[in-house]
Amino acid sequence: MARRKKLENTSLEEQLEYVEQEIRTKESDLKELRHKAKEIRTKIEEKQKDEIFSALLASGKTVEEVMMYLKSGNEEKAE
Repeated sequence: MARRKKLENTSLEEQLEYVEQEIRTKESDLKELRHKAKEIRTKIEEKQKDEIFSALLASGKTVEEVMMYLKSGNEEKAE
């Protein structure tokens, strides 16, 4: 592995190139992290959907009954 010169011992042009390369690297890392975050959010949403669907099946109610309940503003909640 080649040793990198200390930044202070390089020309301004070399320092600028080094900094610009670091920026490109960090931007690439940030893009990858954003992609991973999006994938995790998608997995969380899928898990929540599965939990809701399982609760629906366990309730014994039809999709239509649940939709009517949700659209009614939960007025039947008192039952």
